[in-house]
Amino acid sequence: MTGSPAKTTVVENKVETVITTTSSVEEAVSFLEVLDSNPTKTKTTTSQETRELPIFSNPLLANATQANSVPIKPRTVRIKVGGKTVQVLRISAPKVEGEVVVMRRMDTDLVNATAMFNAAYPAISEKMNAKESSFVARKYNGVLEKAGALSGVWISIAQAKDLAKEYGIDAFMRPLLDAPAPAPKAKEVSTVETTVDQIAAEEIVQETVEETMEQDTTAVVDAVAEATEQIQEMTVSEITSLKRRIEELEDQASRDQKKFRGLVTVAVGAVGIAAATVIPQ
Repeated sequence: MTGSPAKTTVVENKVETVITTTSSVEEAVSFLEVLDSNPTKTKTTTSQETRELPIFSNPLLANATQANSVPIKPRTVRIKVGGKTVQVLRISAPKVEGEVVVMRRMDTDLVNATAMFNAAYPAISEKMNAKESSFVARKYNGVLEKAGALSGVWISIAQAKDLAKEYGIDAFMRPLLDAPAPAPKAKEVSTVETTVDQIAAEEIVQETVEETMEQDTTAVVDAVAEATEQIQEMTVSEITSLKRRIEELEDQASRDQKKFRGLVTVAVGAVGIAAATVIPQ
């Protein structure tokens, strides 16, 4: 099948590259939309319904007998589509002129069945490609994607394995379909960075609290020591003023740290005993 070249921006290993492919998949999607919009010409497909596949398959993928036709492992790339970045696994199917890229999305774990058909039968017409896409979409309840490099009908891994056998490219598709989904590294790094920031913030808060507690403790102890040294020399009015000061310190300590209440209570008791010796009964 022929088509005008289309460019797709792909980011692989943090390096942007431009891959030129045929626009056959996008053309198939456009034709498929026309078929779907005309219900009088579209037959309902059942699980038992069959169709005839093209006679001429891709000679470079015939049962994947050629060593260079089977990739060692699929590549992980990021594709920019419509202002967002989608991570995919991809393998390239060689053909007489150029290549066909078959992708598996990591966010939905779906495979582009339209690209599979183009890889297996690169010389088909646009009409036949669109009819196959319509058939697959109905049979497997596929997801139709219209956005640029992701155009096509997307199906599950299990469905793609069945379809690959039917197309005779199961050996070629096996590395892509059997590959485990890669871990979201970017998310893990972000989580680590967030954790480090949280720990640093907690350490700063902890140091501030400990410094405040130490300052408050020193202030209360100094006040009690000073009161103990001067208690015998105080008048009644001075003792009353000291009681008021101690109450103020108690209120402050209660706001900062409740555990200081015991220390202040001891100080108040000491002042009470001293006052009892000064104030006549």
